[in-house]
Order: sequence, then structure tokens, then C-alpha cells
Amino acid sequence: MNEIILMRHGQTEANKNFIVQGRMDNPLNEVGLQQAFDTGVYFVNHDISFDMVISSPMKRAYTTARQVNKGMLIHRPIVMDKSLIERNFGDYDGKKITDDYYYMVQRGLVPHMETNEELESRVCSSLHDICRRYPNKKLLIVTHSHVIKALLNKYVEEFTYKTNLHNCSLSRIRVNDETVEIVDYNVNPLK
Repeated sequence: MNEIILMRHGQTEANKNFIVQGRMDNPLNEVGLQQAFDTGVYFVNHDISFDMVISSPMKRAYTTARQVNKGMLIHRPIVMDKSLIERNFGDYDGKKITDDYYYMVQRGLVPHMETNEELESRVCSSLHDICRRYPNKKLLIVTHSHVIKALLNKYVEEFTYKTNLHNCSLSRIRVNDETVEIVDYNVNPLK
């Protein structure tokens, strides 16, 4: 069985300004760097440790993972996994998040966008593949909002793609063979 904490990356300027960034490779802003560092301190203060850290290769996720290591005062290697990159938002990349955005995304109406079904299939397949490669490990996986939302949308009845995920939010899951159990989700370590 794998115990996994899925962590959303820290804040970027696009997050701050409610812009869809999808596959745009934006860096963390100063707030995001501090959020990620503080989350590492949170892990230490709550006696939370990992066997491995796995990250999306996108700057905002990988830098978050590095800052968590700094906050934990460790130099653990970070394994990058390209299957953890953010959703392809197609023609909505770089546009403002509005009610129209939620309507179009939920119904798969954005041209060239990875559909909910495609995203959920990719994320579940990726998660099970990671667990097969690193069996019986405690993992921190640093990734993106819609990667985490895809999993939560599939396994948590009241969770939707419209639900807000805090930057650096934590969602704990257990994976045993093909079974996924959501322990808790969208925990804000920065409160």
C-alpha cells in the first residue's frame, strides 16, 4: 500500500490574477515561494515525512517541491514525472477565470482542451503507475490543481472541478493495488 500526499504548487502571478495557466510554464511568485517553504515547516512540525518526493516537471511544481525540502531542512532528491503536468486547457490557456470558464470546462466545450474523462484517465493511470514503480512507499506528489481535482472529482461525491483548491493544499490518499481511498483533502497547511 502507498500513502500519498498530493500537494498543489504554491502561488504564481497567474493564480493571483485568476488566469488559467494550464501548460504555460509559469514560475512561483514570492508569496508562492514562501507558501511552499512554510508547508515544509508544517510537515516538520506535524511529524510528517516521506520516502520520496515526485513532482510535475513544470517550474511552479518543481520549485514548490524544492522549497518544501528547504523548509524541512532536507536535501531529498525530487523525481520528475511528466505525467503529472497540468491539464491541457486548449484555447482557454492564458484567459481569465469566469463563470463562463467553469461552464465550458465542466461540459467539455473548450476547443482543444483535455476532457474531464481524458484527464481523469491520465491521472488515475499515472497514479497507479507511480505506485507500481515505488511500492509500499510514503510519497509526496507535487502537482497542479486540475490533476488533483481529477482524482477528487472521481472519488469524492461533493467535490467538483469548480471547488477551490488552495495553493499548497494537501490531500491524503491511500492506494492499495487498484483501490484508491481518499483520507482527507484540500487541507490548508498555511492557516
